Amino acid sequence: MRALVPLLFLGLALAQVAKPVETFQKALGSLPPGGKVEVESRNGRLLAATYQGPKNAAFLAQMVEKATGEAFGPALLDWYAKNAKALEGQRLVLNLGEAYTLELALTEPMRARIAPKQVSESAFGQDRLVLGKGGPLLRVFSDFQCPYCQRLAQTVLPRLKALAEKGEVRVSYRHFPLKEIHPEALPAAMASECAHRQGAFWAYHDRLMQGRLGDYLGLARSLGLDEKAFLACLQDPKVKEEVEGERALALRLGLRGTPTVFAGPFRVPNPFDLEQVLDYLALAR
Repeated sequence: MRALVPLLFLGLALAQVAKPVETFQKALGSLPPGGKVEVESRNGRLLAATYQGPKNAAFLAQMVEKATGEAFGPALLDWYAKNAKALEGQRLVLNLGEAYTLELALTEPMRARIAPKQVSESAFGQDRLVLGKGGPLLRVFSDFQCPYCQRLAQTVLPRLKALAEKGEVRVSYRHFPLKEIHPEALPAAMASECAHRQGAFWAYHDRLMQGRLGDYLGLARSLGLDEKAFLACLQDPKVKEEVEGERALALRLGLRGTPTVFAGPFRVPNPFDLEQVLDYLALAR
C-alpha cells in the first residue's frame, strides 16, 4: 500500500464512517454528472463508500473528507495533480493516516472506495485480559508508561468499563510496551500479569495508569495480594515471554504507537473521542 499523509489533521466535520448511513448520504450532497456513490453498511452504520463515474478529483476529496471527518483533501488533490498522468489506468490502495484506506482505480470510469482499516479477528490471537462478558470487543494496545495511554485510561475507559459491567461491551487490554523510550513499560506490564494471576489485573491496571510506576510490590500489597506469590511471579520467565509475545504481535500488525484501539476488526481513528468509540463498537456488533 502507498501512504498518503494529510497536510492537516484538523477535524472538518463529524466523521461519517460508523455513523448511520443516512447521515452520510445527506452530508455528501450532489454528485458530479454521470457519477454515482454506493454505500456499504453493517448494523445500519456506514462501513464504506464507493464512487464510480467521470474522473473528478475535487469530488473524490470531498467524499473522503465527509467519510473520515479529517482534512485529507489538500494532500489528496496535490498528490493527484502531480501523479494523474503517470497513474493513468492503474489500480492502487492508499493509506489515509492510520485508520482508513482508499482503493483507487484511475480508469474510465473512475472508481474509488473509502473504508476503515480492518484486521482479521484471527490475527489478534487470544484475548486474555478481558473485562465484560457480552457485546462487541474493544482491544486496547497500550503501554503503562505512555502518558496518552494514561489519559485514555482516566477519561474514556471508565465509561467503557461501566458498560462492560452491564454486559454491553467487552474491553481487552493488549500489551504493547514501548520499551525503547519507556524503561518502566515492560516491568509494569509484567507486574500487571502477576496481578492477573491473582485475579486483580484491572484494579492493578487502574493504579498503574495513575502513574504509580516502580513500586510494584507496594501496589500489590495495597490490593491485598499474596506478596510471596507476586514476587515469585515477577521472576517467572513465562511472564516476560507473555508480554514480549504481545509486543511482537503489535509490531507484526504494523502498529506504531500507543494507545491503538480496535473495535472488533476496525481500527478506531480517535480513541479519545468516546462517541466515535461507541459508534465503532456499534459497527462491530
